[in-house]
Amino acid sequence: MTDTSQAGPGNAVVNAACPVTATGTEAISEVRRALTAYRPGEALGEATSRALLAPLGLPFVPSHVAGSAEEAAAVAAGLDGPVVLKALSDEVIHKSDAGLVELGLGTAAQVRDAYGRLTERTRELGLARADIVVQPMAGDGTDMFLGWVHDETFGPVVLLGMGGVTVELFRDVAHAVPPLTANDAARLLGTLDSAPLLAGYRGRPAVDTTQFCRLVAAVGDLALSLPEIADVDLNPVRILADGTCLALDASAVLAAAAPTGSARHPRPPLDLRPLARPGSVAVVGASRDTGKPGGRVLRSLRQHGFAGAIHPVNPAGGEVGGLPAVTSLGALPAVPDLACVALPAAASVEAVRECARLGVPAVIVYASGFGESGPEGSVLDRALRDAVADSGTLLCGPNTIGVVSAHHRMAATFSQAVDSFQLHPSGTCVIAQSGAVAGSLVSHELAHGYGIGDWVTVGNQSQLDVADYVSYYAGLPTTTCIALFLEGVTDGPHFRRALETARDAQVPVVVYKTGVTAAGQRAVASHSGALAGSESAYRAVLERTGAVEVPEMTALLEVAWTLGHMPRPTGRQVAVVTTSGGAGSATADEISVRDLDVAAFGETTRTTLAAVLPSFATVDNPLDVTAEGAFTPGTLRKVLDAVAEDPGVDVVCVVLTSIVGEDAVRVAQEIADAGGPGRPPLLVSWLVSRTLAEDGMRLLARHGIRVFTEPARMAAAAAHLAKEASA
Repeated sequence: MTDTSQAGPGNAVVNAACPVTATGTEAISEVRRALTAYRPGEALGEATSRALLAPLGLPFVPSHVAGSAEEAAAVAAGLDGPVVLKALSDEVIHKSDAGLVELGLGTAAQVRDAYGRLTERTRELGLARADIVVQPMAGDGTDMFLGWVHDETFGPVVLLGMGGVTVELFRDVAHAVPPLTANDAARLLGTLDSAPLLAGYRGRPAVDTTQFCRLVAAVGDLALSLPEIADVDLNPVRILADGTCLALDASAVLAAAAPTGSARHPRPPLDLRPLARPGSVAVVGASRDTGKPGGRVLRSLRQHGFAGAIHPVNPAGGEVGGLPAVTSLGALPAVPDLACVALPAAASVEAVRECARLGVPAVIVYASGFGESGPEGSVLDRALRDAVADSGTLLCGPNTIGVVSAHHRMAATFSQAVDSFQLHPSGTCVIAQSGAVAGSLVSHELAHGYGIGDWVTVGNQSQLDVADYVSYYAGLPTTTCIALFLEGVTDGPHFRRALETARDAQVPVVVYKTGVTAAGQRAVASHSGALAGSESAYRAVLERTGAVEVPEMTALLEVAWTLGHMPRPTGRQVAVVTTSGGAGSATADEISVRDLDVAAFGETTRTTLAAVLPSFATVDNPLDVTAEGAFTPGTLRKVLDAVAEDPGVDVVCVVLTSIVGEDAVRVAQEIADAGGPGRPPLLVSWLVSRTLAEDGMRLLARHGIRVFTEPARMAAAAAHLAKEASA
């Protein structure tokens, strides 16, 4: 579907309005009735797609079927200006590539000759059926691409971009999940690399996209109303000089099976308190060997000061880990809130059945060997699901390293990540689909003094999934941000609602997404399918729900902490204060490429700085305090006070170089003293080896100031802060 050249100088404009499409019950029902004539998964060309979509009021260019060369010439004579002839067949979607389009036909002889060539071409291609149609040439304008694709996880995703044959080559396409407003569409157009072409480039007039944006919103409504149609392409949609839209070509692909992405029933939010904040814990499979999971979980609960009752369950009884053990769950003096099941896979299933029978509110199953391990594991996984079905028992896992809460002094985990550190409460909540990765990231955060408030690895998600945890933790007053290590979800609408819950609670969600593939693309039949892989749907959902995606795994907790613990700036003006001119200019570059502005200091600020700094210092932004200033006690504090009080500064970024030992502690204290309520957010990048300035960096962490190892990461975090403030 790449017919892109239906315009030429002096061509008549087809004066068709760009209506809001018809999404009423009768129009949708009419399309559904027509769908029964086609096979699931069938790809439809222009003629069939236009006929199918006709009740919806899309602004198609007029088209007339001609049964002969003479009839084509007669039709053309009744149109104002040159015409186009096309041979339309569902067997060929990309007509221009197959030589089935004849353009700019101005005379009857040209029309008849073109008709003959198209007839011969259809014979050469062996097409079973091809209708030859006559269409008026559209006037000059700007060609756009518009369509939707039905993602198997999230449902419909709308795509738009500059149209024509290059749409797949350059892949300059914006994606969004409907419903959409015209304002949403305008914002999406602004994200395109080619957006300057629409705004007016090198003297060309700006393109009036008002009607096109309305059409985008209406197409989004259609995508929601017709999940039976997997893909739709309108390419090109020409925006004429007066803003009128004309769809010059169309194709569609029907859903191969009943859509699932938008059809699931909403799942109510779950109360996870028995899992996240239990009053008592039983460790099933508690071991005297602290090298085994059952021994590790028991030791971790005691080491980190869990205040509730802890009940080791071991068939041998006696004492385990310094606590009296019971021989079975049934022998417990009372039903615990949480059972930590540290047994092999098959034995875990039996233990969970017993927990459900006794009415244990929550269970963690640590064992692997379930759905991730092949057919035998899948059988065990189904048995585990059945064990808790309709029981009221919450199930975390299996194949998880557990649940940790610094707020509750509860570490129901066998992870070594918390062995060497005390739990330190903070507003950061980590939810991860990889226990090993989460443990590594958490250990860094704890080692650097920033703390993790809550931490859960979801395992195989046999019952509870990522969305359940996001919804629950977003509702806790202790949560100020959520860091989500995400591999994938199976219930897209449930996940989207969870992100919306967090957004409504004003809890930022930062996501590192892995496992993205282009599986499921329908590149041959559809531009939309070729341009919308699973990564497009995820990014569209994250963008729509206000979640922040980071490109680096190790940036996940940095950005989450920054958004969850720093004040929001009032603008995008950044001051850079540094102990190195080179580092300052490099940081200014990083700030500029992230759509932030390097602030211009006011005269009062410049006068104050000139009085504080050495006479040879240049008072400008980025501001190099010089070596003399850095090593003169009190200078950095005075500089930061002056910069922070400048009304034209919204964010302060400090870049430190080789300041170590006692000087590191002094400088860190001066920075900490310059921060605080009413001041702009203050971020620090310290380039020296951490071992040389450890005490200074930890001092900043205790004062709630984030230290970054690289100015680029600091600039990225500042950009996320500014974006959140303007959302």
